[in-house]
Amino acid sequence: MGLGVAAIAAAGLATVAPTRAEEPKTGGTFKLVGAGDVYSFDPASARTAALFLHRGLTRTLLAFPTSDDAAVAGAPVADLAEAVPEAEEGGLVYRFTIREGAQWGSDPARQITAEDAVRGFKRLCNPVQPTYAPTYYIGIISGFAEFCQGFAAVSPEVDAIRDYIQNNDVAGLEIEDDRTLKITLEQPTPDFLSILALMSSAPVAAEMLDHLPNSPDFRRNYVSSGPYQVEDYVLNESVSLERNPAWNADSDPLRKAYVDRIEVAFGTPDAGKTQRMIEASDIDGYFDLSIATADLTRIMANPEDPQLLQFADGAVNPALVLNIQSPNNNGALANPLVRQAISHAVNKAAVVQVGGGPAVKRPTAQILTSNVDGYEEFDLYPTPDSEGDAAKAKAMLAEAGYPNGVELKFSYAAGGRYELYAAALQADLAKAGVNLIMQPAPSRTVYTQMYQNKNAVRGGAWDLGMTSVKPDWVGDSARTMIVPMFHGEACESSSTNWICYNNPEVNALIDAALTATSGEEAAEAWRKADRLIMADAPIIPLITGKISLYASARLRNTSINLLFNNVDPTLVWLDE
Repeated sequence: MGLGVAAIAAAGLATVAPTRAEEPKTGGTFKLVGAGDVYSFDPASARTAALFLHRGLTRTLLAFPTSDDAAVAGAPVADLAEAVPEAEEGGLVYRFTIREGAQWGSDPARQITAEDAVRGFKRLCNPVQPTYAPTYYIGIISGFAEFCQGFAAVSPEVDAIRDYIQNNDVAGLEIEDDRTLKITLEQPTPDFLSILALMSSAPVAAEMLDHLPNSPDFRRNYVSSGPYQVEDYVLNESVSLERNPAWNADSDPLRKAYVDRIEVAFGTPDAGKTQRMIEASDIDGYFDLSIATADLTRIMANPEDPQLLQFADGAVNPALVLNIQSPNNNGALANPLVRQAISHAVNKAAVVQVGGGPAVKRPTAQILTSNVDGYEEFDLYPTPDSEGDAAKAKAMLAEAGYPNGVELKFSYAAGGRYELYAAALQADLAKAGVNLIMQPAPSRTVYTQMYQNKNAVRGGAWDLGMTSVKPDWVGDSARTMIVPMFHGEACESSSTNWICYNNPEVNALIDAALTATSGEEAAEAWRKADRLIMADAPIIPLITGKISLYASARLRNTSINLLFNNVDPTLVWLDE
């Protein structure tokens, strides 16, 4: 058991409603409602809610199982692969043999092969919609950096992408026979098997090269390897999944596929409305939202309600990002003392209340959470009852040369809890002389036009942002919380290190963790990196805790999968 998994198990944070012991039934339609369509459906770049869909559509060589036991949930198991391989040649080589009988939902159905697995890896750095985490593969799989460098120069068109993938090889990906893949690494990587359990590592059918990555056509014509296939996909409206006749249950140790269909309707951003639909049994659950605070207060009056599902996802959500590149206020945010002053000014207790109260949320002061190896609780900016210390913050701003305070452009996603979090922060920061210019906008606009736009960052279009930092899996996943935003060596080209944070000491600790020869050694490096980043204060973690979902009265087997923070659509069944 990893250190972080042990911590969360001991803390009792991974709690769900008790499972009712009944004989599973087959059939019916599992219905959900979501606020909006997924940003990226493509397995190469799929996140959060899209992973829920792919649990039924797409198999990976390894996978994270669905379990209420955090130790089990954080340990990769064999999915398409016949077994979890042992490392060879000093941790540099892994061999995978794909199960016989695992088939694509193609016409006609055919065996999934090692060539399909290689194709999945090659698509990760496509020039249209590349993986969100290139560092999981570049610098790890031998020759992958060179392959991706060449791919970056390819025209973002179907024919050019197909031609490059089919006519260029990755040195570390070797097809030994139809069903056997040999992967050679550049250096031992302690969490490599966990990386291979992510959706981005999934094999991809040859037919998918006929469609632009993540395009509407790609979504509608997706060739499935799981128990379900896309029946219909209307962009921004709905997606429906039906049974995949090519799926062979004997080849799949993880999925039961009890329900006949899965239907998701997009376009309901009101969590309160969704809750009423669930309670009326019109639908079975949430797709991409969680219980609204007002409803949660009512529901928590009966914490033993079997329809209430609560679990710790390990996320810091929200966290404030301070744009250290901004020229505003004479470059105030480039000064660590100013950032530290703001860290003292925030009222985290108020944010806890907006998030549902202390029964489900708590203040946090660091990046890593108890789900993750390397977690060790600390707080470099404590304030009484986590309510902020306006007087101390004011004094620090004056010491930094800002006796009259600062004015910050605050860009964040409009609607939902982020709007409420922003309002809660505004008044208390003003008491400390930190005056916010509120700039809400649609989520995609905030991320693409503000956070990821280098000109907007350097030009001071925003000073303060709000986001979440979440591990991609439980256990040895600290890299997923620290590397994207805080590894600075390639920050100029990074789409995730928005503010180009670049501390050589932090970079060295990250590199030490990534090349560690043991989990304990890696965890110690991550622990030190977490503390050093917080001393710099480019980010202000606010709260962490539990997510609260609600299931319809007929939904059974509602254990949560922490990869996508929802029930497993391939394991639930309907009691009707």
